[in-house]
Amino acid sequence: MYTNSYTVAGHTFRIKHQLSNIDELLPSYEIFKESDEDITPLFTMTVDDSIQPCWQGERIGYFPCNAANFEVYRQGEEAYQILILNEYKIPCGFLQGDAMMRNLTIATRGDKEMVSFALNNALMLMYTYCSAPHGTLLMHSSVVENSGKGYMFLGESGRGKSTHSDLWVKYIDGSTLINDDNPVVRISADGTPTVYGSPWSGKRPVYKKVSYPINGITAIEQSKHNKMHRESIPSAFGIMLSSCSTMKFDKRIHVFICGTIAKILEKQPVYTLSCRPDEEAAKVSSSTLGL
Repeated sequence: MYTNSYTVAGHTFRIKHQLSNIDELLPSYEIFKESDEDITPLFTMTVDDSIQPCWQGERIGYFPCNAANFEVYRQGEEAYQILILNEYKIPCGFLQGDAMMRNLTIATRGDKEMVSFALNNALMLMYTYCSAPHGTLLMHSSVVENSGKGYMFLGESGRGKSTHSDLWVKYIDGSTLINDDNPVVRISADGTPTVYGSPWSGKRPVYKKVSYPINGITAIEQSKHNKMHRESIPSAFGIMLSSCSTMKFDKRIHVFICGTIAKILEKQPVYTLSCRPDEEAAKVSSSTLGL
């Protein structure tokens, strides 16, 4: 059996498998490979296609997340089973793990594309779950870097996050896209909210092993006019929470996520930009954020 380790935002996780084409199945993880075998991982996921699902227990619910869908079952107080479905709601894998999700087994189904989808989304889900107690969030956001600082643009799909990042890259000198869908945010040792690149970046392959202190969090909404305002703390909390992978099926993890958001808001305000997809919008947001 082979073992591959990866480190994202300072958290290491492992996958054990007998797959000779693991790098083809998880190409975006290549830059995040970890060679230090002495690091204690957040979790270890073992691929074993021989296991069969067991649907005994309490059905917690059905949770869509980007292109993936997860059906979660609790088996007593000690274990979870999670069915992974692709965007067409076809089952392509299922996870079995203990209550802390530190040691998991996954069985995959289907062709190469479906196996890749199952592995990638299982790792993303477990990373979100296991890193939450460590001041870490996986956020639905597009992120650019400028002058050594990270600027995050939030909003539902179709609101214009990626478009606004592209406008920064085009019109705001020194701006670079570092992730376009699922960056990691972590509270650093000195309390600074920091954004990291990740292996998860949606439809655009932007995978960078970088990190920057956050200097701007902005929710994007479409409008005929370009204007920007600072949100109140309650509104900012709601915006942040709606942009996180929240793990609502586990109250313990949900509490950790809410606590991390509260710590971020102690250091970093949240703005809303109502905007058109044009150069002026980029100028308005960048100047408001101090560039």
